[in-house]
Amino acid sequence: MNTRVKTKEQRVRRIDKMCSNMKVIMDWFSSFINLDLRIRKKESLLFFFLLSFLFSNGQTLQEYIKEAKENNPELKAFQNGLDASIEKVNEAGSLPNTKIGTGYFISEPETRTGAQKARFSAQQDIPWFGTIKARKETASTESDVHKNELEIAKRKITLQVEQTYYKLYELKASQNVLDEQDKLLDTYIEIALKEVENNRASTVDVLKLNIAKNNLENQKEILKGEILTTETALNQLLHRDGFDPLVVPDNLFIPEEEPTMMLNDITYHPELITYDYLNELLEKKENVNAKEALPSIGLGLDYVIVQERPNINFSDNGKDIIMPMVSLSVPLFSKKHKSRSKQYEFQKEEVFQKREASQNNLENLMEEAINNRITARINYDTQQKNIEQAKQAEKILLSQYQTAQLNFEEILDIQQMLLAFENRKIQAIANYFLQTAVLNYLR
Repeated sequence: MNTRVKTKEQRVRRIDKMCSNMKVIMDWFSSFINLDLRIRKKESLLFFFLLSFLFSNGQTLQEYIKEAKENNPELKAFQNGLDASIEKVNEAGSLPNTKIGTGYFISEPETRTGAQKARFSAQQDIPWFGTIKARKETASTESDVHKNELEIAKRKITLQVEQTYYKLYELKASQNVLDEQDKLLDTYIEIALKEVENNRASTVDVLKLNIAKNNLENQKEILKGEILTTETALNQLLHRDGFDPLVVPDNLFIPEEEPTMMLNDITYHPELITYDYLNELLEKKENVNAKEALPSIGLGLDYVIVQERPNINFSDNGKDIIMPMVSLSVPLFSKKHKSRSKQYEFQKEEVFQKREASQNNLENLMEEAINNRITARINYDTQQKNIEQAKQAEKILLSQYQTAQLNFEEILDIQQMLLAFENRKIQAIANYFLQTAVLNYLR
């Protein structure tokens, strides 16, 4: 199925969802008409809140994650690998090929009952008792490894979607701040022009304000490009058309209480469990290797066609020969099995060391994420205070405008401070949720 068809199906699903939401609203509205007037006033507030929620929020982050898991080609590749590994269990339970042979005697050997004309044979090798079961258990453990790798891939896709989503929030929130600053600068430029006419300000003040506005426009244009790039990245994670609209919240708030997370929480992380499965897999392979070092049994049957002897009459004249056979395949030269056993021991040690390294990395990542999230909260609180104090300073300056000349240089300084504080606050919020996404990956 090509991308265009998938995109069409995704849009149909979104339209169906919107129609379903509209049906809920219309059903509510029809019942709302019949309500008592006193109740209706309270219900109307709920109605408009519901309406604004449905049309402003659109798809939630969890819906984006779900869509990415359903459509992402990397996850589909992992799923196909898992399905193939599950099918290998059936392959491991099968017996070796049955050997069937036939031969025709060009020089016919004579026997008491007649000349042998042709021979047919069939033979089936059977591994030593328990070998097939050991192979199936090995294949089953391999499928567990693939299943765990799929879980890791899902977590990584979730993390990528969350990181891109919060990056997009940061950019759009910064864009809103720049838009507000732009409006304020327009107001100050208008005031400055009036002050120039009244000889209470100089043209230099107007030029400085225009320069600040030009710099702001420059930042807005750069931000547009970054937003477009991030939207494209998120659409690619969702396996959508690159121009599909995306919705992120206008503002996010850091929760008052800080969630706690212990290092023990990563004990059962899929990345570590993978190494446990790999170690178990090596033990299963060692068991198979030990079984294959034992003899294998062969069961067979030969059937020989015998031609009747002419001019002789006796009971077994021309009687065909049936010969059951049992064979034993003994691995006299077992050097390869000893070599495999040593390889598995080395590989077990390799898996153990890799697990230790992975656990150290995950613990360091957790510690770093926890510390960064605490730092983000501290920065957020600090910028909140700075913004409040900067706005108070702005109020004081504007209140002086009624009785004295407005100091546009101080106004510009405060606006630059406010812009910096707002951006740092947004960065702190985005960083807090980015670190939370990392911690969610580690759970």
